[in-house]
Amino acid sequence: MEQLKGGHGESTSTISENVSPFINRREYRDVRSSKRRYIMLLVVSILLAFTIFLRGQSSEPESKPVRLGSYNNPVIPGFHPDPSCHLVEEFDNTFFCVTSSFNSFPGVPVLASKDLIHFKQIGNVINNPNQLPDFNTLDGATSGIWAATIRYNNGTFWVTTTMVYDNLAQDDATRWDNIIFHTTDPYSDNWSDPVHFTFEGYDVSPFWDSDGKTYIQASHAWQVYPMIQQFEMDFSTGEMGEIVDLWTGTGGIAPEGPHLMFKDGYYYLMIAEGGTGLGHEVDIARSRNITGPYESNPANPVLTNANTTEYEQTVGHADLILDTNGNWWAVALATRSGPEYLFYPMGRETILTSVTWKDGEWPVFDPARTIEQGPLLPTDLQISASGPWIGGSEVLTFEPGSSIPKHFVHNRMPDPSAYIISPEGHPNSIGLVPSELNLTALDGRSAATPQTFVGRRQEHVEFVTEVTLDFNPKQDQEEAGVTVFLNQGQHFDLGIVALTPDSAAAAGFRQVATSTNANELSRYIRLRTISANSTTFGSIDTISQPNILSFPSYEEAPNVQLQIDAVNNTWYAFRYKTNEDWQTVGWGISSEVSGGFVGTIVGMFATGNGIAGKDTAYFSEFSYQGNDAIISGLLIGSKLCNCPVIRQYENLELPDDELLRNSSDGLDLKDRTILNFLNEFTSDKKYISSSRDSGRL
Repeated sequence: MEQLKGGHGESTSTISENVSPFINRREYRDVRSSKRRYIMLLVVSILLAFTIFLRGQSSEPESKPVRLGSYNNPVIPGFHPDPSCHLVEEFDNTFFCVTSSFNSFPGVPVLASKDLIHFKQIGNVINNPNQLPDFNTLDGATSGIWAATIRYNNGTFWVTTTMVYDNLAQDDATRWDNIIFHTTDPYSDNWSDPVHFTFEGYDVSPFWDSDGKTYIQASHAWQVYPMIQQFEMDFSTGEMGEIVDLWTGTGGIAPEGPHLMFKDGYYYLMIAEGGTGLGHEVDIARSRNITGPYESNPANPVLTNANTTEYEQTVGHADLILDTNGNWWAVALATRSGPEYLFYPMGRETILTSVTWKDGEWPVFDPARTIEQGPLLPTDLQISASGPWIGGSEVLTFEPGSSIPKHFVHNRMPDPSAYIISPEGHPNSIGLVPSELNLTALDGRSAATPQTFVGRRQEHVEFVTEVTLDFNPKQDQEEAGVTVFLNQGQHFDLGIVALTPDSAAAAGFRQVATSTNANELSRYIRLRTISANSTTFGSIDTISQPNILSFPSYEEAPNVQLQIDAVNNTWYAFRYKTNEDWQTVGWGISSEVSGGFVGTIVGMFATGNGIAGKDTAYFSEFSYQGNDAIISGLLIGSKLCNCPVIRQYENLELPDDELLRNSSDGLDLKDRTILNFLNEFTSDKKYISSSRDSGRL
């Protein structure tokens, strides 16, 4: 017998085997259904209890609880391509990672993490000019330090990489300088001099086999012979054994970026194919023998965003990592560009995705997405070394006794005497002595002498950089300021410059000179946009908006604040302030500083523009404030802003520069007019809006 509530819960009726005529058939069926559910639940509970009992008798260890969580890609934002990571249990279960650096010095940044989400830069492998004395002879933005691999074995960290002279022919043996570094303490920021070894290729990766033999896997120059190859090598001397072929890949162009690992009786060889553009992918093969033959995974490619509309594109060049909970992950490079592949100034960055790798089976990669989910480790920020957290904002005050931060870089090796921290009479500043060469130099590719330039990676779609400049130039063409620098042929420079009337006219100044003295110097502020679309030394551009304005004398305005404002993923605004109001000098479009292997550096420069400088520029209060709320910028429907639309705004009638800023939103009327115009073309859909300024794109 059981009690059944009435239709409205106000009374009860008794049910026996003989159904009362006062209970309708539907209520009776409900009662019988409830009994069946009860019996089924009882059976399931008994079976579950029995299963738990049997598991308790098993000798297999219980699996650790999985904490699924969401995170944002890239996990290492900014110019950090070709990532390689390795978990080192002996160093308090810390993951150590390196990325390629090309012409930047210091080179091969070393990053540490305890949770694979938060990374601190603890140093650089290449930080001593004596390590690579020929580094300054590199020619071209795609030359320099290509992909690096980091591994740990028997108390020593090893990093392999290649210094590439990309201006030389693919079959020129001197094009490739393969090198290996080591240290026992990556926190000391003191890596060895390199051991050089001769291999006509790149993307070299070390491997230790269980029999004690040590190997290098590498990519042959694919234009000559597309093949992943291998050879034994003594890592201490560079002495090499016979080079053998391993795998040609799946048939895509440029089989490269190999990493070898041993698991469940198989050697797994993971590579990249498709070139480091929109066709990039990750493929994997395996063999019972280290020398092959290697069987291709039928599911290749195991990771790619080719032919998708994902915002993260060019996904490839991966490395596999086993975390402390027994979960597998992959780091890979990616570009925040969308399939249109136009606006990606930060270049190739590092993303993270989860991998499932069951015993004896092929690894299965989760798709690479901007917002990911996976079995995250607990958040852990306990890194026992100084250094900046990647993706953070900062203010530098250049205190006496301090040094240039380890995440700041130069274009090739600098002249140390050109950088003075807290010089006499200018405490809490950095003095930059103008170099003879400007950021373009003579050919936009090489630099016979060092350029005075130092900066940090752009890590956010939206950011604001500000710095105070004290600069009294006393010779024609002497200039100092701030820059968004991709390479010598692609950069935006906002600077204070001294010019004669003739030099000012040549620089695009259209007003009548205030002096009739041909040798009299005046100060100007100008934005030069050096790109494939610009002419006349960056003073004319078919898309960006360079400009030159007269500027008060040093006596009238000894200090000026300069600002670079990435208002969205498409536009940089360049401004200055001598009192309480920001004035916009010009605009740069991010497509003109996108492309190639590298990403943008935001920093400070000083140059004589062809003449050795004499007057030091003093920079203070350098700040970089990133907008963490914006990950992917703006998409218009399924497309990003395109150049033909942008070109239309060149003919806009803009307000006079004298009009003051609109204090309600932080934009002056000129800015507002341009952005309102652009909004007409972006009213379809905003992929993500700016929390910093709802009026911006």
